[in-house]
Amino acid sequence: MTQIAQEPLFYCGDDVHQAKMRKVQDALRRRGLDALLLLKHDAVRYVTEFYAKGYRPFLDIEYAALVPCGKEPVLGFTVAGEERRIAVRSRVTDARRLPGLHEWPHALAAILTDYGLTGGRVGFDLMPQFVHQGLRDQLPRLELVDASGVWVDLSAVKHPLEVELIEQALRIAQEGTAAAAAAVAPGKTEIEVSAAGEYRMRLLGSEMNPFIPVVASGANAAIWERVATTRRIGSGEMVILDFGCVHRGYTGDVARTMIVGEPTSRQRQLYRAAHDALRQAIAAAKPGVLCSDVDRVVRAAVRDAGLEKYGQHWASGHQLGFGLHGEPLVGPGVDVPLEPGMVISLEPSLYTYDDLSVGGVELEDTVVITDTGCRVLTNLPFDENLLR
Repeated sequence: MTQIAQEPLFYCGDDVHQAKMRKVQDALRRRGLDALLLLKHDAVRYVTEFYAKGYRPFLDIEYAALVPCGKEPVLGFTVAGEERRIAVRSRVTDARRLPGLHEWPHALAAILTDYGLTGGRVGFDLMPQFVHQGLRDQLPRLELVDASGVWVDLSAVKHPLEVELIEQALRIAQEGTAAAAAAVAPGKTEIEVSAAGEYRMRLLGSEMNPFIPVVASGANAAIWERVATTRRIGSGEMVILDFGCVHRGYTGDVARTMIVGEPTSRQRQLYRAAHDALRQAIAAAKPGVLCSDVDRVVRAAVRDAGLEKYGQHWASGHQLGFGLHGEPLVGPGVDVPLEPGMVISLEPSLYTYDDLSVGGVELEDTVVITDTGCRVLTNLPFDENLLR
């Protein structure tokens, strides 16, 4: 039976695919690698354009992509029935059915042998120890190299066409957040609000949620509860809305906080501190500036407001693109300079964990680093009632 090739599911387009493959080959040459062996679903999709079963939500190891230097990717799979989907909806010409995971060392060694890779240096992104040891036993001349940093090479600096896809993802995420905000009312459950936002994003073309949407109200906002619950929203409460979507493989991520009714002075203080920190972080985001320095600006603004103990201890921001929370993070000790083409989400967050009556605030905007500064890619309004 003749297979009629179709466009890959939620395809980024030939121009973007080719730009990504050039980046992959450049990274191989720059790091002196003969091939890349990729097991993470994000990475497999990045090089093959194949929408793997369980893309993102699950950690099951069911696919492998081998990218030899100067050659097209090879896709390995264990899931029954994937032959048809791969033949129709991928950008690979060599796809291999793999046995159960416990037999992968032998199967991967056979693929590597077919491509003349019984020696040399092969980088990998994620590999179970028994697979790693088994490959070394099968191919003793092969050097397996931890190449997790290659993903940073590929994903941190975006091609202009990738930036366009991220902008569209952000537009969808903002529409979803706005729909959720419109659904907020006393007596509504957090899940009802979440459903309104998710429904809007799906209608606009979102493939899936890259994370469980956050709708955290009242006491849940004060501890930044990570999921929407059956809690009913009350008057006078702060409500954190953090929504994400995936558009043609690229992530949109945006957060806003609103007040139901009239805020207290402490709620306004909390919100203004986060808002000031966000504005100062955006002003500081320029090429050559260290990620840690942008993070330091956020923490200084929060400290100046007298709210240091309520600040986010993890990071003030992250790279955004084909995945979520990519590296380098905008956080303490990340002394990596920003470069033109990096897309970073900045998200000052404050939570009054020791006074649940106040709540919490998260504000998130995304910027792309330019040659002279940055360009803000998000434009969702802030709650003016909390800024007064």
